[in-house]
Amino acid sequence: MLLTNLASLPLLFWSGVHGHMIMNMPTPYNHLKTQPFVQVNPLDGDTYPFPCQNRYGIEHITTIEAGGAQLVNFTGGAQHGGGSCQFSISYDDPQAAGGWNASAKFKVIYSIIGGCMAQFTDETKNLPSAARDPQQREDSAHCGNDAGMDCVRQFLIPFPPFLKNGDATFAWTWHNKIGNREMYMTCAPVIITGGTGNQSLIDGLPDVFIANIPAGQKIPGYTPCSTGGSSDHMVLNYPDPGNYGRVLEAPSEPKVTPSDYCTNIPPASKVPKFEEDSRTIQGVSSTAAMTTLSTTTPSAAATPPAGDSSASSSSSSSSSSSTVEMTTSITVTTTVQSSVTSSGSASAAGDSTSSGSSSSGGGGAATPSDTNPVPTQAGTTPKSVPCSTNGALICIDAATFGLCNWGYAIPQQVAPGTRCVDGQILGARDLGFAERRRHLHAFTRGGIGHQV
Repeated sequence: MLLTNLASLPLLFWSGVHGHMIMNMPTPYNHLKTQPFVQVNPLDGDTYPFPCQNRYGIEHITTIEAGGAQLVNFTGGAQHGGGSCQFSISYDDPQAAGGWNASAKFKVIYSIIGGCMAQFTDETKNLPSAARDPQQREDSAHCGNDAGMDCVRQFLIPFPPFLKNGDATFAWTWHNKIGNREMYMTCAPVIITGGTGNQSLIDGLPDVFIANIPAGQKIPGYTPCSTGGSSDHMVLNYPDPGNYGRVLEAPSEPKVTPSDYCTNIPPASKVPKFEEDSRTIQGVSSTAAMTTLSTTTPSAAATPPAGDSSASSSSSSSSSSSTVEMTTSITVTTTVQSSVTSSGSASAAGDSTSSGSSSSGGGGAATPSDTNPVPTQAGTTPKSVPCSTNGALICIDAATFGLCNWGYAIPQQVAPGTRCVDGQILGARDLGFAERRRHLHAFTRGGIGHQV
């Protein structure tokens, strides 16, 4: 028993020093301005309950077009060897009962087996801390793509065209590979546009997979179970990952099956075969990417969860906030291969982006784009450049763009046949119109150029 306790001390120390991970893009609830802030801690059924840690304070609302894709990025200093993650959508009102209801349904649109959100040459070590965000959450070097090694990856997540329009919550859930068996969850307010609203197809999406949450929290449809032991290097094979996703690392099984093991987890040999998705980006294969900026103001001040003593200190700061969010429509022609590798076979991408509670999972398909708040490792990506507007696409020159993420953007090459003009990636047929529009604005504003 003593040996077991001593062996666990490095993991506890590791977690306490580095923290864990949150999703930082799209902007989550209670991110930087609204207390209680979303934390890097795993769901524990109490302080950090399912779903969404019971965070629902709106700071930014991201508009996402159904049939398009959204860049997802992360902050955190403890990657726990990576692991598997899912991306899901809920249309439940987080404040209907004065806070998130544990019965809220999150329907999975995309699953990643292994390699989320990092892969390592030495997975027993976390990446060194490289920076802190404004709330002092530690962060590590970012890849600027979805295939780098020894850096924090980012992913481009496709959204099904049949989604229902309107307010929704986008969620990232993560089951780590190394350390205590845990489940992490960060949620973001979004507005879905352009969807066909096919409810039967939405209902047919798998429910998000839930595991490793203590039995103290009563979650309808969830029988408390674990995905393995703390000594296992466990790449979770989701029971129902859905039709869309990627396999970046071979799934694995626990060395010794614990008594509370989730019985619906399939064997490691049953590797998901995901469908191809036309929105998948490989390298810089996008044929067009149109980016626009929209301003969204929350209709009412977000109210922190009742009973939280820290809630009142920042409610005023969020009541009048408005935000500029990036929405990108993407048309691409290449497809993804769901071959299994142990070293991460997905190619890096350079394209602009943005546009349930049972025991399952499922999803969409894609790759990366760019952005991150910390320097990337030497020799892996171009040097980041300073920028001022978070979430904005900036043109470094006609052939190079970047996405501004907390003060920095990583240069990325535009796709062949396109140019970066006034914060937009334009194809040849769009360039003439953009030039005429820019000259018109300059004329109507007394000869002073105006970005559109």
